[in-house]
Amino acid sequence: MNFKFRLAHFDDVAAIRQLSEKTFRDTYSEHNTPENMEQHVEKNFALQQIEKELKQIDSQYIIIDLNGEIIAFSKLVKNRSTKGLEEKNVVEIERFYIDKSLQGQQLGRKLMDFCIEWSIENNFEIIWLGVWENNANAIKFYQKMGFEFLGKHSFVLGTEVQTDFTMKRNLK
Repeated sequence: MNFKFRLAHFDDVAAIRQLSEKTFRDTYSEHNTPENMEQHVEKNFALQQIEKELKQIDSQYIIIDLNGEIIAFSKLVKNRSTKGLEEKNVVEIERFYIDKSLQGQQLGRKLMDFCIEWSIENNFEIIWLGVWENNANAIKFYQKMGFEFLGKHSFVLGTEVQTDFTMKRNLK
């Protein structure tokens, strides 16, 4: 595969929006009501929302580009802490999305390695994320990548409050 890693730019907004929605629906539709899925997608994956995030100095999208097409990305948020990591220099992986048709080809590992390297180069002590408590495949992947359980927090999907595990990996 001839893919490359790069930081996102404003020309990527539509492709990020499309992959965000597709991947989120592929992963969570069978576990949630259509109404809650629609609310979440409309709020979090609207073009205007992604444009706003790209403008924020504390947000960084990392893209995997395959022949000009975005096939995976991660959204990192600098200095956003969670319970148990207060007073630490942290970065959160807020989104980690890979096109379902390409899963199983080590892209997740490569994207995570890139996120970790980027975080180290930017002098963060800890990288952390939230993962739905019922997403066993993702939890297993994050554990393989060196993340350990930290705690729990709430994640609101439409009108439903769900529980995410928080997981962290020390970088120093």
